[in-house]
Amino acid sequence: MYYIAPMDIYPGKADKLLAETKSPLHDIRVWEKLNGFRYLTLNGVQQGGNLPGRPEKLVLPYFRCSTAALAFLDAPRDYLFIGLGMGAVPMYFNTIQPDSYVDAVEIDPMVVDAAKYWFGLVEDERLKVTAGDGREFVRTTGRKYDAVFLDAYRDLSVPSHLTTVEFLEEVKGILKPGGVVVSNLWGSVVNPLFNSCVRGLQVTFPEVYQFRSYTYNFIFVADTKEGEIMPGDLLSRAKGAMSRMTLGFDLVELIRRQYTCATSHDFPAEPLHDK
Repeated sequence: MYYIAPMDIYPGKADKLLAETKSPLHDIRVWEKLNGFRYLTLNGVQQGGNLPGRPEKLVLPYFRCSTAALAFLDAPRDYLFIGLGMGAVPMYFNTIQPDSYVDAVEIDPMVVDAAKYWFGLVEDERLKVTAGDGREFVRTTGRKYDAVFLDAYRDLSVPSHLTTVEFLEEVKGILKPGGVVVSNLWGSVVNPLFNSCVRGLQVTFPEVYQFRSYTYNFIFVADTKEGEIMPGDLLSRAKGAMSRMTLGFDLVELIRRQYTCATSHDFPAEPLHDK
């Protein structure tokens, strides 16, 4: 069993340092645990990991939570990831869904290099990586997506220009009808802007759903469709997704245990705006 405990956002004493380098933005390090789990840290904070050679296996709990998006979509094919990290979830979708197309945007080219060399990320005609700013990519892309995953971090915080209502409106504009935004947010224990980020989703999208990971992370699915999807329907849709793809875990049980409708839940803060 490869369960990653909450405090593993920082390297453990027994973890082996495989590589380290510095970019203008990050102190980049690659680590490996005794069980073979390999992970990336940027400025000392874990930013994802995998089992080498197993792109079809999502190890980290919040990675699995992000696939809850599949229960909200009828026939998804096109995905955009803003923030690459070591690339586990883009590689996963590329692997389990042979007819998918994946774009990923990462601001630090040296992080892209680390993902390719140490974590097995391979670009092909169905998985493209752009080194650049995620907001600029959203503004200039001519493509529409079924799901946009927001997972860009600088240490423990999201870059401020990727947290505002104006940015979320821009992301909403590149979604296909019925598309969703999936936002990975550190909880308020480590992220003082957590409530404001969630409020931004609430004021931009008709429905927002929360999935509590077993780490400090929360995954929010912001839906463009009007009307709450009731728990029973969501579980049925998850079962349908499992029948179409080999996910490697029980999405129905994940949603049953970790889902909350957050559309009207009180997050006491003002949403963030461009200055």
